[in-house]
Amino acid sequence: MVRHQYLTSILRFTYACDPKFGGVVALSRPSQDIRGCDMIEGAHATLSLPGCIIDTSRVTPGSDSSTKPFKIPAKMQTTMVQGNGECPKLPWMIEFHSTANGKILNNQLEAAYAVNFLEHLSTLNDRSKPKRKRLTQLAVVVPPKVSVDTLDAFLRAGMTVAVLRLDYFTVGELQEMIGLINDVNAEFGKKIGRVYPLAIALEVTDREIMTGKVLRPMTEIQLEKGQKTKVTGDKQFQNKVSGEYIYVNWDKISDVVKPGDNLILGPDKIRLSAYEIARDIINCIVDRAGILSDNLSVKIPNVPLIPETESNDKLIKIHEKCDVDIILVGPGKIQAAKEIFGPTILVFVKVEHVSAVDVFDDVLKQVDGVLINGEKLIMTSKENVFILQKSIVAKCNKQSKPVMSSIDCHSVTKSIVNDIANTVIDGVDSLLLPPDPDLLEAICLVCKSAESAVYQRQLFDDLVHLKPPPIEPVISVAMAAVDTSFKSNAAAIILLTTSGRSGKLISMFRPRCPIIALTRFGRIAKQLMLYKGVIPIFYVLKSGVSFDENMERNMQLGMTFGKVNGYIRAGDAVVIVFGTKGNVGFRNSMEVVFASEYDTRPENEAVRPTL
Repeated sequence: MVRHQYLTSILRFTYACDPKFGGVVALSRPSQDIRGCDMIEGAHATLSLPGCIIDTSRVTPGSDSSTKPFKIPAKMQTTMVQGNGECPKLPWMIEFHSTANGKILNNQLEAAYAVNFLEHLSTLNDRSKPKRKRLTQLAVVVPPKVSVDTLDAFLRAGMTVAVLRLDYFTVGELQEMIGLINDVNAEFGKKIGRVYPLAIALEVTDREIMTGKVLRPMTEIQLEKGQKTKVTGDKQFQNKVSGEYIYVNWDKISDVVKPGDNLILGPDKIRLSAYEIARDIINCIVDRAGILSDNLSVKIPNVPLIPETESNDKLIKIHEKCDVDIILVGPGKIQAAKEIFGPTILVFVKVEHVSAVDVFDDVLKQVDGVLINGEKLIMTSKENVFILQKSIVAKCNKQSKPVMSSIDCHSVTKSIVNDIANTVIDGVDSLLLPPDPDLLEAICLVCKSAESAVYQRQLFDDLVHLKPPPIEPVISVAMAAVDTSFKSNAAAIILLTTSGRSGKLISMFRPRCPIIALTRFGRIAKQLMLYKGVIPIFYVLKSGVSFDENMERNMQLGMTFGKVNGYIRAGDAVVIVFGTKGNVGFRNSMEVVFASEYDTRPENEAVRPTL
């Protein structure tokens, strides 16, 4: 078993009980011993915890040193705790987890483990402080013309994934934009003192069905409820749209639309109901009135998927010239994306139409993750959209697939707060947001509050029951690490990963603390930015002389990172997941350590690694 002696500076301390003070604890810095204090005869104890040893038996009552006055050197960092003759509180026993008056547990801890759901809701308290670190990842749509200052503001606001939409750029422009993002990210990394593994995602937009142009001199036409009209793909009506004939730019539309199906036009949501198909003409009746104008989008709920007819040449050129980490495609492009970009790129499917929902179970098996666009997920009945979203998120959680939800907003109103909070509580890994730095900062606060309000007891039980025994050892270790983090209210989980699988598995069981995942591979670090709670650290560290030494250094790096960023404080419990020796193939051990105020390094180490 690896003993992480460098993870915390609470390594070997001595406490002394002085009867004059009714029991006093004195704690010194590492490699220091408290001597020269009057001891209660026979009072000694040894407490050994992973990463720390407290031994009082080393002070011998009646020795020469015991007659000296109780004095601690000024250089020694000391914590004095007044006692009452009983075993005093050690640093990690101090209550870190409640408000100042000690009456309300932070991070909605009491509500998270309530006995039932109703009790959970009734125990939620607005004065309970959320966690210091947001767990939900934030993806941002980067517009074509964006300044360096705006990109830097996105990064400072918490952007973890930069999303580029293919229809905004040519291949050359896309290459330049990715170069600009990487340059800005490199400068941002210098400011924060580490390599920031910003992921770059490419969104491939599906072919959009549009209406033609209104017959001139008219610019718009009022369609009244109950009015009859015809929808056709005949190009002779491309510039002659009228109340009688409406052209759409898909000549196969009459082959997939059936009587009873609906067509929804434009932002006004003009609804046409098909009642008869006559060759290439769809006879419709207007169910919802609205204004018909040029080039309106056409949505067709409850029809088979629209076949992709566009060439893949652009995607091939992008793969050759641009470096992306994730690609977002429609269901019809999944296989093409996998063939072009290969297994090292994550493929996410976009769920934007009800037709994709009908085959979602089969599609989910083919992809690495899912993007839900609620604004485009239009159904015949709007009131059922939220049901679809909840169902999709739950299916992704069951299959351990990351899920991203698109939030279309320009300000944080009450309805937006409720929408974001419910989306986070449902279990999404990340949010896709519009390009507004101020909006990102406000949404970050909403996410932290919503994450605290999750009914953790029920969620974890449900996730554990998805994995009945026997299961892979790596899954059981991940499950145990998360459970231990709950029981100890750990500030973080630290692990070393090569493929990223350990970090993904731990994220699957939804811990309430950040997962600090260290990896030597840049692409793995970037792709982990999509998984809830994971903070990937891409590091280049000089190898030690042994596996144990390398493990100690790497884990200390994660501990130091947590302290520097305020995720870990002195006295916090931290869960460490590691392998006991090299070439095991997976992380087979777990340990709980306690953070100290100071880091310890080997005395002979010449170079201090940078984060």
